[in-house]
Amino acid sequence: MLGFIALAGLLVSGLAVACVIGVVFFVLKIVFWAVFLPFRLLFKLMWVPIGLVMGAVSLVAGAAILPILLTVGLIVAVLGAIAALIALLVPAIPFILLGLMIWAFTRKRPVAV
Repeated sequence: MLGFIALAGLLVSGLAVACVIGVVFFVLKIVFWAVFLPFRLLFKLMWVPIGLVMGAVSLVAGAAILPILLTVGLIVAVLGAIAALIALLVPAIPFILLGLMIWAFTRKRPVAV
């Protein structure tokens, strides 16, 4: 029983040490963040023109490729609809043939005058 109490004490002390180390690193992170904030803002402001130019280039590329994508999407949708229709009709073929055979045997033939 004393072994479990000693193990629990070691666990609690280990967690306390980890908590203290975490607080120290958290304080260091806040300090570094506060010190380097002006540099980060400056670099982000310098990145704005480059980001705008790259955004415009990607907008032009997207506008150029949009008709191709829409055409391919329409073709895929039409082919998918045809495939779905065929997939629904193929299992019904034996029943259709059976119905046509029954109709061929039971239909009335025109009487010769």
